[in-house]
Amino acid sequence: MRGAAALACTLMLAGCIRSGVRLAPLPPEAQRAGLTQSDYILRRSLALGAFDSASALVAPGSPLAPDDDLLASLYRASAAYYAGRYDVSGAALEHAAILADDRFTKSVSKNLLALVTNDNRLPYEPGQTERLMMNYYGMLDYLRRGDPEGAAVEARRLSALLESYDTRKDSVDVRTRALLNYLAGATFEAAGEKNDADVSYRVARALVGDSVLPFPGRARAKPGKGVPATSGTSTKAVSPSTSAVRAAKAVTPPTPTGELIVVVEHGYVAHRVPRLVLVPITSTEMEKLGGKPAETLEAALAITVRTVAFMSLQPNQLVWRDNDDDREVTMRDTVTVAYLLPVAWTSFRRPYRPQWRVSLTVDSTFSTAVPVAADLSDAVANDFRRSRAGMLTRGIARAAAKLALAKTAEQAAEKKHGEFAGSLTRWTLDAVNVYTERADIRQWRLLPGEISVVRLTLPAGQHSLTLDYGAAGRLPRRIALGQTRIAAGKIAFATARVWDDGVVEVGPTPALVAAPAATVHDRR
Repeated sequence: MRGAAALACTLMLAGCIRSGVRLAPLPPEAQRAGLTQSDYILRRSLALGAFDSASALVAPGSPLAPDDDLLASLYRASAAYYAGRYDVSGAALEHAAILADDRFTKSVSKNLLALVTNDNRLPYEPGQTERLMMNYYGMLDYLRRGDPEGAAVEARRLSALLESYDTRKDSVDVRTRALLNYLAGATFEAAGEKNDADVSYRVARALVGDSVLPFPGRARAKPGKGVPATSGTSTKAVSPSTSAVRAAKAVTPPTPTGELIVVVEHGYVAHRVPRLVLVPITSTEMEKLGGKPAETLEAALAITVRTVAFMSLQPNQLVWRDNDDDREVTMRDTVTVAYLLPVAWTSFRRPYRPQWRVSLTVDSTFSTAVPVAADLSDAVANDFRRSRAGMLTRGIARAAAKLALAKTAEQAAEKKHGEFAGSLTRWTLDAVNVYTERADIRQWRLLPGEISVVRLTLPAGQHSLTLDYGAAGRLPRRIALGQTRIAAGKIAFATARVWDDGVVEVGPTPALVAAPAATVHDRR
C-alpha cells in the first residue's frame, strides 16, 4: 500500500511540470477541483474576457499549448472562436478534423507503443463527443460570419457523424446527440434546405420528445407588437387586452416577424484527473509473472479478462472521481490476494456547479428562462465508458510486464550478488516504472459543460439582447449580448458563453460574451 501511495504522489507531481517549464502554484480551490495549472490560467483569461491573451497562451511554442498537434489545434480553435477570429478558428477545426479522421483509420497498431511506455505517448484520439463538437463549432463559425451555405456543409458533416455513431435512446448522452441534431436542423433551415432540416428535427424529436428542445411549428401564442413568441420556454410580458389587439388589427397590417435562435454555453465539461487503480493479483498469478514468457503472458491475460469482465458489470466503475481516495478494484471471485498491481488510471471530476439560473431579456421589456438542453459531461463520460476496456487492457499488460521484468532482475541480482543487491535492483526498476507510468488526462478541456437553446419569434428590426445570470452565493449580473437584427421570414443566430465554473472568480461586469452573430438570411 505504501508503494501505491508513493506512485500516486509521483503521478500527481508529474502533471505539474511540462517541457521543463514550471508554472505558478495553484490556489487551494483549484487544487480541490482537480484543475491543472494550464486549466486555471486559461480559465482566468477567458473569464476576464481576455480572449486575445488566451489565444497567445495556446499559440505554438507556448508552455500551455498541448504537445499533441490535434489537441493543440482544438485549443487554438476554442481561443480564436471566443476572440471573434472565426477564420482562424475554422482553419484550426478543419485541421483537427482531418487529423482525427486519419488517426481513426490508423488505430489498429496504436496500442503497441503504449505497452512499453504509457498512453500519453499515443497520438491523441478524440472521443465521439469531441469529434462532434468540432463540427458544432464549425457550424457556428460560418453562422457568425454570415455564411449559411458554409454552415450547412458543416451541418451535413455533423449529421453524417451522428448517423454513424451509437444513438440509442436510453444512452446517457442522448440529449447531447439530440441537441446537435436540432442545431444541424436549424442550420439547414437557415440555409433554405428544408428537407434536410426536417430530417434532423425528426431525429432530435425521436430522441428526446417535444419538451427538451424548442422545435419549430409548435403551438405558440401570436406575438403582439414588440412581444415575442417562444418555443418551449416560460416568458414574462404584459399582454395587451383582446379588444386592443382586435382594434390594432383593424387599423394596421400584421407585424412582419422573423426568428432568433440563441445558443448559451455554460461552465466547463467534466475534466479528467489522475488516479491509481490497485488490481488484485492471486498468488498463482504472482508466481507466473516473471517466469517463462508464456506463463507471464497467461497471467497478464487472466488478470485483464477478470478485471474487464468485472468492470463491464459496473457502468460507473472508475468513471467518476468525487473524492481523494484511490479505490481498489475488488474482485469478488478472487481467492487469495497476493499483490495489488498499481495501474495508472484517469477518471472524470465534475466541475463545481452552484445552483444557477439564466434568463434572456429582449429590449429590456421581455424575458424568458433559459433551460439546460444538454450536459456534455454525461456525453464525454459515455465516450470514456466505450474506451475504458482498451485502456485498462493496455494498463494491466504494461504494469504486469514491468512487474515481471523487475522480479526477473531482482532474482538475477540476488543470485549473483546477494539479497541486498536484489532488493536494490527491484527498488531501482520500480522507481523507473513509476517515472514512466503516467495517467493520460488529455482532453479538449475548454468545451462547455452545458448547452441551452432558446428560440423566439420577434418583430423584424433591431433588438437588444441581454442575459441575466444568477448563482447561489454570487452577485447576480447582467451580460450584454448587444444588438441583433431580425429580418422578416428569416432566422438569426446569437451565441453566448457564461464562464462561471465556481472556482475562478468572475467579476459582476466583465465582457464574458462575444457579440451575437449577424442575421442569417433564409434563401427560401
